[in-house]
Amino acid sequence: MTPPQIELRGVGKSYSGTTVLENLSLSLARGSRLALLGPSGSGKSTILNLIAGFSQPDTGDILIAGQPVARIPAHKRQVGVVFQNYALFPHLTVAENIAYPLRRRSVAKAEIGQRVNEVLGTMRLSAFGARPIAALSGGQQQRVAIARAIATRPDVVLMDEPMSALDRALRDELQVELKSLLTQMDATVIYVTHDQREAMALADNIAVINHGCLEQLGPTETLYRTPASAFVARFLTGASSLEARVSGQQPDGALRLAFADGSTLFGNWRAPGPVPNIGEVVELVVRPEDILVDTSGVMNEGTMAATIDLVIFEGSHRMVRLRLVNGDTLVSRRPAEDALVTGTSVRVGWAPQAGRAYPVIPKAAVS
Repeated sequence: MTPPQIELRGVGKSYSGTTVLENLSLSLARGSRLALLGPSGSGKSTILNLIAGFSQPDTGDILIAGQPVARIPAHKRQVGVVFQNYALFPHLTVAENIAYPLRRRSVAKAEIGQRVNEVLGTMRLSAFGARPIAALSGGQQQRVAIARAIATRPDVVLMDEPMSALDRALRDELQVELKSLLTQMDATVIYVTHDQREAMALADNIAVINHGCLEQLGPTETLYRTPASAFVARFLTGASSLEARVSGQQPDGALRLAFADGSTLFGNWRAPGPVPNIGEVVELVVRPEDILVDTSGVMNEGTMAATIDLVIFEGSHRMVRLRLVNGDTLVSRRPAEDALVTGTSVRVGWAPQAGRAYPVIPKAAVS
């Protein structure tokens, strides 16, 4: 049986008494493309540093291709790293930057030249080999950093938010190029980001990290459609969150949920364990695309009163912030042609299957 290309077993890491990772376990088959997604400070970059060898775990084991790597220094691991700030040498040319890790691995001079030319072509940088780094744009420097990481033909490529400093238009363009490149490579890739859209665009699987713990790991579409926790639903899909009290259960299993303004809407229990009893409080999350906005003023059953608080036109759609009677807010994604005006009183609701109910966890523990 072929071992996983990367495996973390019960890995823990603390800095100055603060726990950054806690009993983290995951495994990746060769050729996998995983995005580590989570808020700033959740432990994503720490995971990359441990795999790369720039830091050592306090507890647990890290294996690459079935072999423990704790005693193997970073420069001897078959790992390519693309840093957030690119970490290019400004006094070297593009070609010399790419050649640097090959020289450290004592690759023959003739082969170094061949590999440098090869990755320059792959990254569409053939005309830039003799140029100094300072003469390149941000997008070109990003491609040099990737070229340097793949020139060693590593088994593992680690990318730590390499596009975070680029503007959105350039990021979108380079995502297409990077997706194509990663698809061609046989290497196992871990891509760190806090950008949900970027994670879904580049990865086959996503691991959502929160406060050093793994909230959920699985195929991108699975996490989007069936988040395992309210945190994953909120963070990955931009879902709105409300607390409600269970007031009953429908024949189809949907929970009847009573809200502070006296309205009743519906949601389905999505967490492990028994369905909550009548009177218990749950957290309901609803994705923006599932929140419906009715401007007719009709008091339909299964809706609640709201006021349009903010409307942002985003080209193909409008993002609408809705303020409820008790001050809570919902965010709805509506078609661009919907004429919605700030200050308008509306009714909001969602289909019963669109509401997802989870146990209530204090927000401070999952922010």
